[in-house]
Amino acid sequence: MRFYQIGLPLLAAMVLTACSSHTAKNAPPAGIEVVQGPTQIAGGDARGADAMTIRTPHFTFAIARGGIVDLALVENGAFGADLVESVDFVPGEGELAVEKLEVVKHTSEQLVIELTRQWNGHRLLSRYEVDKDYPGIKLSTKMLDPVKETLFAGYRLQRNEPVNPDLPGYNDMTRMVQSHWTAAQLQNSLNELYETDDLRRSYAAGQQGDFTAWLSAGSLGNLLSDKEMYTTSSPQAELGLFELKPVTGNFESYLSVMRQRWNRGERVYLNVGPRLKDARRNSGKLYAYTPKGRITADFASAAARGHSFVSFGPEVYPITTNFGGEATPYSETQVEFRSGVGLARAEVWLDGKQVAGWKINGAKWFRTGVPVPPKRTWMQWVVEDKQGNRAYSNPIWIK
Repeated sequence: MRFYQIGLPLLAAMVLTACSSHTAKNAPPAGIEVVQGPTQIAGGDARGADAMTIRTPHFTFAIARGGIVDLALVENGAFGADLVESVDFVPGEGELAVEKLEVVKHTSEQLVIELTRQWNGHRLLSRYEVDKDYPGIKLSTKMLDPVKETLFAGYRLQRNEPVNPDLPGYNDMTRMVQSHWTAAQLQNSLNELYETDDLRRSYAAGQQGDFTAWLSAGSLGNLLSDKEMYTTSSPQAELGLFELKPVTGNFESYLSVMRQRWNRGERVYLNVGPRLKDARRNSGKLYAYTPKGRITADFASAAARGHSFVSFGPEVYPITTNFGGEATPYSETQVEFRSGVGLARAEVWLDGKQVAGWKINGAKWFRTGVPVPPKRTWMQWVVEDKQGNRAYSNPIWIK
């Protein structure tokens, strides 16, 4: 009897100590840590002695066999389970052989890793850049030798788990609620926003051999609005892969290229930034659908799926099918336009051509709709106010 009186408290203390030790190992650090050897990520595949695990306040990832094979986000104060099978640059057919993997910069605030590999007689240099305060990885790869053949190349994310089917698609808008839209600018110089995890596409021989991407691991970064809003690492924020190139130049030229890509069925979406100007040299804003009120997580998710529009003044809101959603042929797509200075005209574009238009004599509010035609790829709404400023919806895809 005496043994149990002494032994149970001792056993409980041992269990608590073990749990505490496990929690400490799984808790995110205050800065950036690099750990060599088999990863501690739950369900991770980086089991070799040469594996490298990077831990940050927002997420952790492991590099093995020359690429990222594990990644987990912070959930409830601890790292969760492995979410990825791999994240890597894919130059085309053929195996990549590792030459050298090294940490070229490591402080508590910043980390840079360089990876040199061989592919079909060519050398590639890949970099992984991580900042303590920014939940994601800047990925870049440079072809060190000129490639004389056409490449189907780019970064690709392969997930361990399918995208959560329970997440709302924001497709059908039974009623438009203007207060559910947030205007901001993404601050990590994202270019086209992809719905897919595969950024590979064809590059002609002699094209630039530099490839970049942003692996979002918790959110898409700071947002700018009339008041500043900052991201936080959140279980609801999603893992995603995005093209990372500054959006610069003339918006109309950029829009022309995007429409060509929509014609090919590429689900890429409009974005804006301080260096992308309209004809009057003004910067636009991206309005994204944020019905749950989680500004950063909702905005990032909506922008990545095209549930958004770009505006240099007026506003255009969907009533039936959301931008970036899919419309059934012969149904009706309806929109609502708004402008404090008054509206001048509106247009509907179908597979790269304007097919309908309205003159609006200064009304500050205007609602209209058109039937969805069959055997088409996309449609887009454009509106202009009395001062000549425009707003452009992202495409509505036609089933």
